[in-house]
Amino acid sequence: MNIRAKLPRISRADVIKRVRTGLPRAAFYVALFYFITLVFGPEYGFVASVTGTAFNFSYQKKLTFGGIVILGISQIFVCCVACLASYHIALRLTLNALFPFFWVALTSSPFNPKGYFPGMMSFIFIQLIQVEWEKTPYIIAVSAICTAALALLLVIIKLCRKSRPDYAVIRDGLRSVARRLTSDGSGDDAVEDIQSIENALYRMAYDGNNFVHKQKGTESIYYTFALIFQRASYYFSGSAARGTEAERPKHAELAAFLERAADGFNETDNSALIAEAKELLAGAAEFEAWFGSFYRNILRLLMIALKEMTEKRAPRKKASLRRYAGEVRNHLMINTFELRFAMRLSLVSFASFLLMFLLGSEHSYWIALNAFVIIQPSYEDSVSRTRARLIGSVIGCLITYGACFILPGTVGLYAYFTVVITLMYMATPGKMPQAMFATSAGVSMASITLGSGAAVEYRLLYLAMAAAIVFIANRFFFPSTKRSRFAVNMRELYGMQKIYAELLRAVVCGTAGLTELRGVLINSHMLRTELLSLLPEVCPDEERDGYRRVLLLLARMVAEAEQMIVLAKTKKLTADERAAVLEFVGQLKAVLAAKDKSGREDLRAPDIRSVPFFTDLARRYCGNLGEVNAFFATHRRPPRPKPKKRAADKPEHTEAGASAA
Repeated sequence: MNIRAKLPRISRADVIKRVRTGLPRAAFYVALFYFITLVFGPEYGFVASVTGTAFNFSYQKKLTFGGIVILGISQIFVCCVACLASYHIALRLTLNALFPFFWVALTSSPFNPKGYFPGMMSFIFIQLIQVEWEKTPYIIAVSAICTAALALLLVIIKLCRKSRPDYAVIRDGLRSVARRLTSDGSGDDAVEDIQSIENALYRMAYDGNNFVHKQKGTESIYYTFALIFQRASYYFSGSAARGTEAERPKHAELAAFLERAADGFNETDNSALIAEAKELLAGAAEFEAWFGSFYRNILRLLMIALKEMTEKRAPRKKASLRRYAGEVRNHLMINTFELRFAMRLSLVSFASFLLMFLLGSEHSYWIALNAFVIIQPSYEDSVSRTRARLIGSVIGCLITYGACFILPGTVGLYAYFTVVITLMYMATPGKMPQAMFATSAGVSMASITLGSGAAVEYRLLYLAMAAAIVFIANRFFFPSTKRSRFAVNMRELYGMQKIYAELLRAVVCGTAGLTELRGVLINSHMLRTELLSLLPEVCPDEERDGYRRVLLLLARMVAEAEQMIVLAKTKKLTADERAAVLEFVGQLKAVLAAKDKSGREDLRAPDIRSVPFFTDLARRYCGNLGEVNAFFATHRRPPRPKPKKRAADKPEHTEAGASAA
């Protein structure tokens, strides 16, 4: 067997990247750890771990000054709750059973599953500081000092780093649309690159809508450009994408303008491009519905985006406790990703601290520490993390046990700790090397008071207990596999058509505007991207094309529904036409609500003579919905994939601070 061929190959560029990203994080943690150890005492080392993790998650983000303030406030708030939990065992068990519900719902989503990690780590690890209740203000003071250091460092990084928006993907997208306009743009394959850019911009525009997420003000620009590429991908996927003989010169004219816009737009003055777009728009009134709508939409949206770029203060949503409460309520609905994971996290946290209390051992905190690191939002990731943690811990214990006989006393152990901690921050999160270095760091510090032999025994024993707790929770209580997530997300994506139907009804009745459409659009595109990423892991090869086709049809339906809503809002419909649209909405809701997809009724598109393109969109929507329903009539659940070799996990945000305790 060629073992060398099976080992993962790490390129020189990858090594350089890991050093560049891992070294600042390691330096911050090591400096903070030694500062706390020398000034306050080694028992407060956990504060360095939680502050280091907050830095890990924020180091490469483009936070605003307000976002840094919110991060600091949330760290202090969680520290206070954790200190309150340390007052009495009954209070500790109660808060560990309830707090994860609050925090996971507030900070995580299917598109940001690890958002809970820094705050929950602070909540767990602060409780592991075993000091008297009278010293609680002291713990809060230490945490406040570390948080102040964190905020100061993030402010310095923000001032030194250029925080301009990333417009490269937008320029590439505009050039790609221009190339499609001057070539054959029909067919699904022709729009894949434009759709990928569209999805990337929706991701950049994604708003977490929570207390610990502060927006930068550029999301509206990304959203507007995402709409431009949505219109383009929808137009190119249609049969009329080539254009008539009369339209092809206009294709070339628009392509040339998009090329100039891609090269020339900026954040200071776009007046020349806006003026040129107005001139082109003035001569577009006579174009046919399909091409004319695409042509006018592209120019109008581009004018809006170019204007937004030059505005000094981008529009932001006002803070609303009612909106936040609604988000929390939506996240905690039955069968949601957040609720199921919050239940498992609560159970693991409760069981870990209960077992720690029953054992009463000084180093039993390793149970809660390891359990928190091992448990992951999905069952498969938890199994992978448990396997890597067990193997890495055994190897790390053996290496450290041998090193303790070679190293010259306490000074040597601290030097060894510094080296392995630095290597841990450079390792891939969740993999065996990181677990090995983390175990080496933890055992080396425990060896100072316990001795190397006892430290190794306790580490492995408590790791086994933590693994057992996580296994039981993941296997028997609210399991969340990737296959079940795929099925739930597919149902949710299909069910979002009801929201579009309700928005269309509200717009026709004059009770809603277009602002509500933004969040729904972003969520639907994020869901589709998530489903496409899960598809290879939950379906065998022969079934994937069918699901990809359905996801493509649902994407087209989203574009059609969005354009119908905009037309109903911006065009003046007669009373009879409004009644016809409302009747169409009623039929659509009935079809979407029907459980038996095979016995669906046929939708009839409304005849809107004043806006013929609306009728065309409605007919296409009905045809696509019929094809989707026909597929779901025979595919209730995604089939299980055939057994195959496990693929490497995708890298996540580094969680090295959790392992550094």
